Amino acid sequence: MKLGIIGKPQSGKTTIFNAAGAQHQAVGDFSQAVHRAIIKVPDARLEALAELVHPKKITYAEIELLDAPGLSGKGKEAAGLEINQELRQMEAFIMVVDAFSPDAKPDADIHNVIDELVFLDQVLVESNIEKRERKTKLTGDKHEQHEIELLRRCLKFVEEGKPLIELNLTEDELRPLKGYMLLSLKPLLIVLNIAEDQLPEAASIEQKYRHLVQAGRRELAVVCGKIEMELVSLGADERGAFLTDLGIATPAMDVVVQRSYSLLGLISFLTAGEPEVRAWTIRKGTNAQKSAGVIHSDIERGFIRAEVTAYNDYVTLKTPAAIKAAGKQRLEGKEYVIEDGDVILFRFNV
Repeated sequence: MKLGIIGKPQSGKTTIFNAAGAQHQAVGDFSQAVHRAIIKVPDARLEALAELVHPKKITYAEIELLDAPGLSGKGKEAAGLEINQELRQMEAFIMVVDAFSPDAKPDADIHNVIDELVFLDQVLVESNIEKRERKTKLTGDKHEQHEIELLRRCLKFVEEGKPLIELNLTEDELRPLKGYMLLSLKPLLIVLNIAEDQLPEAASIEQKYRHLVQAGRRELAVVCGKIEMELVSLGADERGAFLTDLGIATPAMDVVVQRSYSLLGLISFLTAGEPEVRAWTIRKGTNAQKSAGVIHSDIERGFIRAEVTAYNDYVTLKTPAAIKAAGKQRLEGKEYVIEDGDVILFRFNV
């Protein structure tokens, strides 16, 4: 999964990047630097399985995180703005919003940044319509007419100030648009970056903005970036004590990761053996054979069956013998739809 961090200058983008990626990049330096990190997805299920099977290693799912300059937060007034091309390649955006400063205007900032994404898409779509129409006139080739009509439909939508993710395009329509890397087609996780003294109000602040949430399109999290960045430098014991003192049950960055997964419709299945305990990321609704291909194409090609145990059954019964004796291991075929937390052994023959 690839996530890009966007937002107005001085909203705390690099602070959130540091907190999520255990990094120590300078904040507020206006350096226009591009920061990258690979972060491990927290998953307590892996540690629990490791205690049972004693693997040589534990491998967590990973997220590629990008913090790059680009947006001004000026909405449609951002004419001539150049956005970092790497941001266009991200699967979703984390929009960091200033909710901590005395003059913070979260509602206006969210509106302006979304406007800017829509405006940048409008410029790109207009340019591509012109190019394709010119090519069609010169060559007489009508093959691109369908794509031109699709782009015109997109243009009409963004001209009304609406993000393309709300256009309800079908999978067949989305396929030819993929290469354009349109910004307002990407799911958005809105992170309200609050001050430390606002932590007791975090739940009520989140409730106030819940109307922004749209399944599969937008998610929301409330984070104190300053506190989360301080947690990065603490050891596990100190971190736990610090969170307890603040009355925080789960680090906010764990929530950000979990909601990013939910936003993109991702889940994890698990494998457990002496060589390795590992989490594998797939789209919700993926069948067993396709999921096997995430591990190796040979396993997908030679798929025979999947031996599946629900995670809770696995950690409760503890051993393969006890799991089988209780009838909690199921033999599933190619079309079985994987559930989050399934512990799976794939049988295959190539």
